[in-house]
Amino acid sequence: MQTNTFEWQKTPQLSIFQFLLATFIPSGIGLIGFHFVLPAMVKNGTPVLIAWPAIASVMLFGFVVVAIYMLRREAKTMGISLWTRMCLKPLSLKEWGIYLGIAVVGLAAISGIQTLIPGMLKAIGYTIPAYMPFFLNPAIDATTASMDVVSPGLPLQGAYPVLLLFVVALLLNILTEELYFRAWMLPKLSHYGNRSWVINGLLFALYHVFQLWLFPVLLVSSLLFAFIFYRTKSIWLPMTAHLIGNFLLSILGILFLIAS
Repeated sequence: MQTNTFEWQKTPQLSIFQFLLATFIPSGIGLIGFHFVLPAMVKNGTPVLIAWPAIASVMLFGFVVVAIYMLRREAKTMGISLWTRMCLKPLSLKEWGIYLGIAVVGLAAISGIQTLIPGMLKAIGYTIPAYMPFFLNPAIDATTASMDVVSPGLPLQGAYPVLLLFVVALLLNILTEELYFRAWMLPKLSHYGNRSWVINGLLFALYHVFQLWLFPVLLVSSLLFAFIFYRTKSIWLPMTAHLIGNFLLSILGILFLIAS
């Protein structure tokens, strides 16, 4: 008989070693995809704004399939619905108000930190690889940069299929991060008590080793959403913020470039 209550402590817990494996195996796959396959494709003439979402979609689709499989298996073992094990618990209006406010303050801080990254990279002499897309390079302002910088080798005007590629990649990214790294992982660290969300947030930021130049931003955002998820026991708010910040704004930005 199924129940709608998910008690985090009853799911099989992860040791730090197991959590490291669960974090850095997908991180290693991302490193290979974005720092070996991506530059090879770009070198062979594939525009970066086609190569990047194509590679991302293939990898992220695999991560989502793995996440749903593991969540479904645990849900069956625990006698709860898949929806419940996905941590899709409804939030009250009060919870939405409190934690949305925290998210807004955190996102404002993240925006401020992001403006400091170009100066930090210049100070340490680090150059972001040229094969990375413009939206992963804080030094590029897409509203003022030339199209050769924003989309080398691919005129964006009217290129609507590119938009579809990014819609797929960004949706898969949201599902991977919320279902795998938060809904599946964080409850399995319950035996670490109040430290669990800190461990989850720190290692989730380190998962992005293939975008290490964004670490200050990723660390703050990872801790922010791990904390909100830990407190609410629901991925609805992190998923909503993720959808607005990483999806809608990105898609609207790319749509502007294509339509202009």
